Amino acid sequence: MITASQVYDHVQCPHRPVMDATKPESERDETSAFVEMLWEEGVAHEESVLAALNISADMSQVPLDQREAATLAAMARKEPLIYRGRISADDLLGEPDLLELQSCGGYIPGDIKSGSGLEGGDEETEGRLKRHYAVQLGHYSNILERKQLGVGNHMAFVVDNEAARIPYDLDTPMGVRNLQTWYGFYEDAVVAVRNNLCGATRTLPALGATCKLCHWYSSCKAAVIAADDLSLIAELGRSKRDTLIRLIPTVKELAGANIDNFISGKKTVFPGIGPGTLEKYQARARLLCDPKATPYLKSPVALPIRAREIYFDIEADPFKGNFVYLHGMVEREHAQPATARFHPFFADGATPEDEESVFAAAWRYLTERIKDSVIYYYSQYEATSYKRLARKFPSVCSVEDVEALFATPEMIDLYAIVKRHTEWPCNNFSIKTLAVHCGFKWRDESPSGAASIEWYRRWIETGDPAIKTRISEYNEDDCLATGYVVDAIRRMECITALAA
Repeated sequence: MITASQVYDHVQCPHRPVMDATKPESERDETSAFVEMLWEEGVAHEESVLAALNISADMSQVPLDQREAATLAAMARKEPLIYRGRISADDLLGEPDLLELQSCGGYIPGDIKSGSGLEGGDEETEGRLKRHYAVQLGHYSNILERKQLGVGNHMAFVVDNEAARIPYDLDTPMGVRNLQTWYGFYEDAVVAVRNNLCGATRTLPALGATCKLCHWYSSCKAAVIAADDLSLIAELGRSKRDTLIRLIPTVKELAGANIDNFISGKKTVFPGIGPGTLEKYQARARLLCDPKATPYLKSPVALPIRAREIYFDIEADPFKGNFVYLHGMVEREHAQPATARFHPFFADGATPEDEESVFAAAWRYLTERIKDSVIYYYSQYEATSYKRLARKFPSVCSVEDVEALFATPEMIDLYAIVKRHTEWPCNNFSIKTLAVHCGFKWRDESPSGAASIEWYRRWIETGDPAIKTRISEYNEDDCLATGYVVDAIRRMECITALAA
């Protein structure tokens, strides 16, 4: 039986459902404290939501082997709101959190989520339906439709982390340019899961941004390295790997290939990969194959010079409405790491007032320092988060004020510089990967933004000062690491100038 969880996981990683179905649990990684926290958060949130809902039929206490029959009986009685039902049709199995009766006599599915109901954090996708939520709801809707228990369309809903009801109209297009409906996207996904699980198609492990929290991370990473898989190349990814692999199966083969054989005019033989992109991937493959390789400038860049430099990084909890609990600033004299001093703006509580207070203090700091400093941050996350904070706390500043600050020439997105002007012998362009390559070492043994969220939750619960120190040191190291990468790019500038 194909479950909604399998379709959910497939959207994140097509290989994971296959691993779950075929590999023993003993080979899985130990569950991280962050993932355990998410589970606990989900249970607590669900209990809170349920207390406010008028559940008319609770299936959660019905033995599993009797639950589907009990659910169908409740639907036949036209129970208004069914919790934890179980439904199936053909080879599809679903356990929606909620089944809600509509005026037409049919049911629509709903899920209770401890995260935001819609996308956030990326200006291009913010406010859209979440793909992994959409396919789960599509799965339930499909079963209802096959059982003739639905409403004739693919309406569904999510109850999000703020207990708000978010409609999911799965018959709408996925985007302005992508006219496929969300339900059509689900239909493609469930066919792919079916083919993968029965062996009609073969999946391969790959390395990507979402892999580290997966319980198969160590297994897949070892397999990818052993296979010299193309997903080791920065930004190549699973889909492009699958496009290239038939003719170019490994990093080494791409590094040594005559790529002119694959180029015809402005196109290559690989759909969706142009000549420039293929050349970029080959350059990165060659760097990975050369043990003596060093990063280099692929186009000129001149970082501004001011007497003072500031390295800026925030920590936020996306599962609590993107609550920003720390604005970290490392201030130092130009190109002198030994002068670095850390200025944290740390929320001492989890209330809106706490978030507003530290935002106001950080905003005053930035707007004062921008007058005579260069301020570096890594990726657009800080800018997007500050605009969100401005909308939430307009007494601090306006969205226009934030846009004006981040448009200042001395306010620099270092990630954009890295992507546009440099190449590195690394598997990705995360600040941690690049800074480690430059010789930086985090004080914490397992540094990550996800871990920081779990630490902050525990600090709020316990008030343990050691946890607060750990969070602050992690954030400070992120800021210091940004400085390491800036210094490395300046060295590249010097090498390029001497070579000229």
